[in-house]
Amino acid sequence: MILIQKTPQKVNQNFINILKDILIPPLCAVCGKAGSELVCRQCISKINEIGDLVCDYCGRPLSRIDSGNKMCSFCKNEDFNFYRHRSFTVYEGEIKKIIRKYKYNKIYGLKEIIAGFLERTYFINYKHEEIDYMDTVPGEHMEILCRSLSGLIKIPFAGNILSIKKIIKQQGLDYTQRKNNIKEAFKVKNCVLSYGKNILLVDDVWTTGSTLMEISGILKRAGADKIYLLTIARGKDS
Repeated sequence: MILIQKTPQKVNQNFINILKDILIPPLCAVCGKAGSELVCRQCISKINEIGDLVCDYCGRPLSRIDSGNKMCSFCKNEDFNFYRHRSFTVYEGEIKKIIRKYKYNKIYGLKEIIAGFLERTYFINYKHEEIDYMDTVPGEHMEILCRSLSGLIKIPFAGNILSIKKIIKQQGLDYTQRKNNIKEAFKVKNCVLSYGKNILLVDDVWTTGSTLMEISGILKRAGADKIYLLTIARGKDS
């Protein structure tokens, strides 16, 4: 038998970690209650998934379906570059707090929980699609999340999108302002990688869809075939 002796530094650090958990137990990132998980089960249970009564194209929740036509009125008048979009839930309540804590407070330990939501939505909607790789909007929080998701759904993360223009925060901008804000803000690093490929493009929240539509456009111009969109949440009225 080979005995591995712990160094005093490791023993001390383990003791400190145990002591910290006793004196300052982990708190739920949503409700603040002490517990053993970053988000408690009670808060998770309050997050409602978007069902299958959605627009076939953009994934917008529908109140009813007319004559078997599952396309919303907005999509009837638009010509998008993506093939399909699906979100896990609506951007409100607990999921809104989780995303904001992850994105703005940089609590990156939440990535496993969020990636789990995306994994579920992926397998429900895209499991049988032939997707070559996944990508995302440039940014540390999304790249960390996508690497975690990549391990769950076994689709490689490319990181093939580059931000080439400084853009202001999209919050508070209307649809036209958002569209102009991110126009020509991205480019594909390697067009050969995108050519003829089916790509899963991931983002946190779909509000007007302007960012994802812009990136879908540059991927299509780089020769990509089908582009599937996957987001954690979509705006309540989007």
